[in-house]
Amino acid sequence: MSAWSVNFDLERRTRLATGLTLFTYAACHFISHATGLFFLDNLQAIGHGVILAPWRTGFGVALLLFCFTVHMSLGLFALYRRRHLRMPAIEAWQLGLGLTIPLLLAPHVTDTRVAVLAFGLEDSYFRILYHFWISDPTFGLPRQFLLMVLIWSHGCIGIHMWLRYRDWYRRRTILFLLLALALPALAIAGLLNSGWELILRAYMDEAVIEAHGPPAKGSPHAHVPAMLASIILYLQISYLALLAVVLLLRALRNMRERMFDTVRIDYRDGRSVRAPFGFSVLEASRFKGIPHASVCGGRARCSTCRIRVLYGASELPPPGPAELATLAQIGAPEGVRLACQTRPRCDIGVYPMLPADSPLDGLCVLLDQGRELFVTAMFVDLRDSTKLAANRLPYDAIYIVDSYIRATTNAILAEGGHVTSVAGDGVMSLFRLDGDADEGARAALRAASGVWRAIRRVSRDFAHDLEAPLAFGVGLHSGLAIVGAVGPTDRQSLQFLGDTGNIAARLESLTKEMDCVALVSSQTCDAAGLRPPHAVVEAPIRGREAALPAFPFKKLGDFERWVASGEPAAL
Repeated sequence: MSAWSVNFDLERRTRLATGLTLFTYAACHFISHATGLFFLDNLQAIGHGVILAPWRTGFGVALLLFCFTVHMSLGLFALYRRRHLRMPAIEAWQLGLGLTIPLLLAPHVTDTRVAVLAFGLEDSYFRILYHFWISDPTFGLPRQFLLMVLIWSHGCIGIHMWLRYRDWYRRRTILFLLLALALPALAIAGLLNSGWELILRAYMDEAVIEAHGPPAKGSPHAHVPAMLASIILYLQISYLALLAVVLLLRALRNMRERMFDTVRIDYRDGRSVRAPFGFSVLEASRFKGIPHASVCGGRARCSTCRIRVLYGASELPPPGPAELATLAQIGAPEGVRLACQTRPRCDIGVYPMLPADSPLDGLCVLLDQGRELFVTAMFVDLRDSTKLAANRLPYDAIYIVDSYIRATTNAILAEGGHVTSVAGDGVMSLFRLDGDADEGARAALRAASGVWRAIRRVSRDFAHDLEAPLAFGVGLHSGLAIVGAVGPTDRQSLQFLGDTGNIAARLESLTKEMDCVALVSSQTCDAAGLRPPHAVVEAPIRGREAALPAFPFKKLGDFERWVASGEPAAL
């Protein structure tokens, strides 16, 4: 384990923590601005006096200063560490916004905090709005609105990059988008409304100008505006100088590496590149224009950039904790590494395992490329389905079965599962193809609950036509499988090979024998991170000498409580 890897993981967590703190403050600031929709006095009393009060304390100011300094420093360090600036558009926007914000933030921080803490000026919305709307409406007001948009956009991109692989976030993307648009819109509207009110007050009452306008000549604070302007200029020049130093050091490092230190990376398709020493394999691919999949942008949060090292693996630095965790989640075999984390020190040969033009949902994984993924399979089947045809017209029986299949598949799709086959009344499905094994197992368990409820609804809908509610079984198992799209190009379907699906089907077949509705293998329980229930059975699996530990569930309530809380269910 290299020190670089440990620092990289710590850096990522620290940047996330400081970024979330700053984004929380920005959200509070925007909510405070939005109270201006209810007039200026409420903006001061509620927005300034209540919502922003914790952030104006000594601890709040120190926390913000610490988080901003650390977050900016880590951003500059990340810029220095980049071997080139070729990156996806969303990363470029995030980087560009992050580098621009300090320039616009310097005047705002100086006018609001430095002026109050260092020079004793009035700490209120009245003074700040007077400055924006009356003293400097040409530059100050547009600059403030631009700063709000840049900060909010930068934060929203960061949160999106952090959460975009989580199912609950994907299912609520539209809601989060609406919130992301509504809050800054309300904040700007609040500032507009309160700003116009302040202008009217100043026009009607000169006391407003005396109380909240610039210090009068000859007053104790007459020199303050000039001092603040000097501080703003100093902060901006200092930041630009710091940014220039980072870029210069980065350029000198890259020049030295290109002149003296290079490694050769050979790709399986015959292409070969020379990359400066210190480049990751992903950076080398992008630098030379070779397509290379990377959904998370090289942060070790996904496995789409993974490579199989063809030679030179023994000379590579060992994977760090972030890479190890990702590789463990997908059950990667020996010789597989993440291209974004692998920085070769000698010549190596690699094979990118995921085509760069593959969709992000993993539906076009080709079997001839040997995609071995850790997935969760679920098999659902009706019991005694032949009785449905007895004394019924064929179309009537088909209608009931079709309702069952539609209800089952809808419940599977609602949790992000993929229906791989429907044979008669048996439905096989697969969960999570992006390498997130634990979330895949949890999604499969949630889908099983949804299937259980859906089949109950079908039974109620056809109660007048059924002698008894539909009986069914559910089997779930997690493990490695070869996943791919098979069939003609225009009619491909997702399939998976290996024991995982067979075991799920076998568990389902045992549900009737064991007098239960669902059988969950211990592997799925472990993958989902749930505590094993009290009851455990040894499920015999054909072709295996040892029985498979599995957990039976007879009642939906017990199953749902176990899935929701992880506590042992009373079976």
